[in-house]
Amino acid sequence: MSLHPTPTGQAQAVASLRRRLLSWILWPLMGLIGVNAWVGYGNAVQAANEAYDRSLYLAARTLAEELEWRDGRLQLDVLRAAGYLFENHTGSRLFYKVTSVGGAWLAGDAALPSAPVREKSAVKYFALVQFDDGVYLNQPVRLAELTHVMEDAGPADALIKITVAETMEARQQLIQHILWDTLGSQGLLLLAAALLVVWGVQRGIRPLEAFRQQLAHKADDDFSPIQPPDLPRELRPLIETLNSYLERLGRLIDIRKRFLDNAAHQLRTPLTALKTQLALAQRNAEPEQAQALLSAARQTTDDAVRLTEQLLAMTRVEHAREMHSPHTVDLVDLARRVTQEHLLRAHQAGDDLGLEVQVARSEVQGVALLLHEALSNLIDNAMHHGPVGTHITVRVGASWVEVEDDGPGIAPEHQAHVFERFYRAAPAGLSGSGLGLAIVKEIASQHGAEVSVRSPVHGGCGTAIRLSWT
Repeated sequence: MSLHPTPTGQAQAVASLRRRLLSWILWPLMGLIGVNAWVGYGNAVQAANEAYDRSLYLAARTLAEELEWRDGRLQLDVLRAAGYLFENHTGSRLFYKVTSVGGAWLAGDAALPSAPVREKSAVKYFALVQFDDGVYLNQPVRLAELTHVMEDAGPADALIKITVAETMEARQQLIQHILWDTLGSQGLLLLAAALLVVWGVQRGIRPLEAFRQQLAHKADDDFSPIQPPDLPRELRPLIETLNSYLERLGRLIDIRKRFLDNAAHQLRTPLTALKTQLALAQRNAEPEQAQALLSAARQTTDDAVRLTEQLLAMTRVEHAREMHSPHTVDLVDLARRVTQEHLLRAHQAGDDLGLEVQVARSEVQGVALLLHEALSNLIDNAMHHGPVGTHITVRVGASWVEVEDDGPGIAPEHQAHVFERFYRAAPAGLSGSGLGLAIVKEIASQHGAEVSVRSPVHGGCGTAIRLSWT
């Protein structure tokens, strides 16, 4: 198994992260800048219109000042008025029209449209002027309509309306200029922001590159935690989760390797013996000797099956912490069920199996399946290593459970080693896998319990093995 990512996969992963970060930042930023440009452009256009409307208002005022009544007719000093208009115009064409309040044409371009009556003017430079858009000679124009009082006229002719129209060329040029200036400045701002974002993203993902380098240079059997330098706070949960996964993966691979090594080492002897016994039985012509060899082969097969079951049980126990969650377990109920399950077998073997309960309930935190396995192994160990007629007692107290027997006991020199894997304290000739008490020890360790052995018991013989919780 290799933890080395391919260079292509690394480049694609980093590029994908970079693109995502840039898209998450730049696209919303472009939208915000676009909205800002649109609002700024609108404000600039409004300011330009106000400036041009003021110029248009001044043109209307100039015409009004050059109007006078002579001999009952309205007269305009065209030279002075036109001189001002042509000297101060901004590149657009100007038209004018003078009408009475009732709408009767008095002077100027009769076809020039009048500004519609509105409650409020677009721009108020004077209380009696209003502005609007219109069309004259098939082109858009801007209209300013001024209501003027003629001081030297009679009451009926005192009020007149002066309408001045301006074509939109100069305004459109100014608007285009503002538009391009706005877009240019916003574009430069976006480019600067993009460069800053790219630079920030490059620096931001640099710790990931350091982490990738550490991961790429790890050996296949190295599952130690990775601690890249200058790790940002936001990346710590990711690194911690990955390190936790590496730890679990290393533990699982170690369990698998240990199982394969143990199986290869421990099963080789019984399988070789079985093969030899069957070969001898096949070649032996004596029925009694052949029968003895077959019986020995059957016992060897039973021992191999028991060893295999114990190996699998040990592997299941080592995997248990990833497969099961602890909960409340009543040791009294557990001991009663396990004892009942072994009663028939004990009776068939000629042993006396009993249960002694010292408390009504004895609750601990753990996995019932594993505690069931541990207690079953203790009972099985007592039955397997004791002679026919062994008295076996399952005893439950406050936060402890033990299995006691009156068998041959365990010699003092063996008691410190009986929980080691494949350690056999049994006398020569008595088969055993050497895994039963190791499984009990592993389960006790996972449950935070202490396992202890007493032998002899009550000053005689026998063995008592207890699991206790503090």
